[in-house]
Amino acid sequence: PEVRRLVNEALMKYFEMTRDSLLAGIELAEKALSLSPDNARAKRTLSILISMGVAFGALSREQGQIEHALALAEDAVRAVPDDEIARCILSFALESAGRIDEAIAECRHAISLNPSYPSGHGDISMLFALRGQLSEAMREANEAIRLGTHDVIDFWRHHGLVVALFAAGDDRRALEVARKVVRTKPGFVRGALYWAAAASATGNNEEASRAIHHCLSQLPHLNLGNVCPGFLPRYMKDHHHSRLLEMLSRAGLPSS
Repeated sequence: PEVRRLVNEALMKYFEMTRDSLLAGIELAEKALSLSPDNARAKRTLSILISMGVAFGALSREQGQIEHALALAEDAVRAVPDDEIARCILSFALESAGRIDEAIAECRHAISLNPSYPSGHGDISMLFALRGQLSEAMREANEAIRLGTHDVIDFWRHHGLVVALFAAGDDRRALEVARKVVRTKPGFVRGALYWAAAASATGNNEEASRAIHHCLSQLPHLNLGNVCPGFLPRYMKDHHHSRLLEMLSRAGLPSS
């Protein structure tokens, strides 16, 4: 019961989704795992907290962190192979490690286990967008948004749509959705960087500058040298990647 309580508390911290809450959740999940080292639910919970901690900038993107999250997620999937949540958590850890094709395979598996699980569709949409399969990305993002109630991770599904829309050059729509993401989750700097890029791409220079200030006020170390790859996952197609960096530069992200 103590382990279950700790894991449930860790998940509540996860769903608060701030840099502080993610760090607090990691501590709780680590405590649960120290009491019950083989607990699959504790492992998958700690894995997603680490991956999301890196995505939010609460943890630095160190190889050791990412490998730890990956090992925990692999253990959880081995323990319960038909758990679609564990599959998505493994997919996210693989994405953090830059292993996009394997991440897509895990998402497909999750969707086959439970076609109405919104996170399966939301996560694969982001991966398709990074891989440049933009129509598939938009279809899956819209499906995730349709299936997902307006829950606490709705912003993440909308962010997947932004990543696809920006790559597709649909900058006006990308800007509209990115604004919504930042309104919902101001501490999600990945979302705010796309807000800046889309504002830049649509010629809204004052808004783009405001967006970059919003990012730097939270993560002052960000610059063009470490933002992507590093903080943001990299588009696999070079022209999508270089356009993102160009728009962030135009918005005022410092070069170093």
